[in-house]
Amino acid sequence: MFRPHDTVFLFWFLCFFSLFYMYSDDIGIKKEEKPDGTVTAYVYKVTKDNRILATIKGKTYSICMQGVTISGGSDARRFLKEKVIGQQIELEYDEQARDQRGNIIAYVWLGTEMLNRTMLEKGYAHTVPTLQQTRYIDDFQRRQEQAGQKQSARNSSERFSYFMRTFSHAIA
Repeated sequence: MFRPHDTVFLFWFLCFFSLFYMYSDDIGIKKEEKPDGTVTAYVYKVTKDNRILATIKGKTYSICMQGVTISGGSDARRFLKEKVIGQQIELEYDEQARDQRGNIIAYVWLGTEMLNRTMLEKGYAHTVPTLQQTRYIDDFQRRQEQAGQKQSARNSSERFSYFMRTFSHAIA
């Protein structure tokens, strides 16, 4: 049963929450937003060399992620497939929209998430700075360094657990 002071508390709580949400950008909580001027594509396949095959206005195109190279491992391909196959993506172009082979080079957005960044953060990709990449190079390099630190900590804990398993089997 609600008492009058419960209603007052709820009112002030909702006021505070709505003010916090409205001004969250001003206090450093940034939401990732996709930029204007993107091109919509529909993904139907990820190839063995981690290119995205998608249709744009009824035509099929091969898309490479701008500024990153995706590792050849099956984990990276599986992650990318799970993320994009059957999805609508947005393509943001930098200085150059195509490579020498005619593939589209773009920053790939899935909703408000840039997949180029996500692949770096998860350790599935590495930065490849080029003259044509000007927008996100510093951000990509910073994220790769952070991912490398996480990966190195993960690898050391995996080595330690392997050592402990091996050591415990040797004692037994």
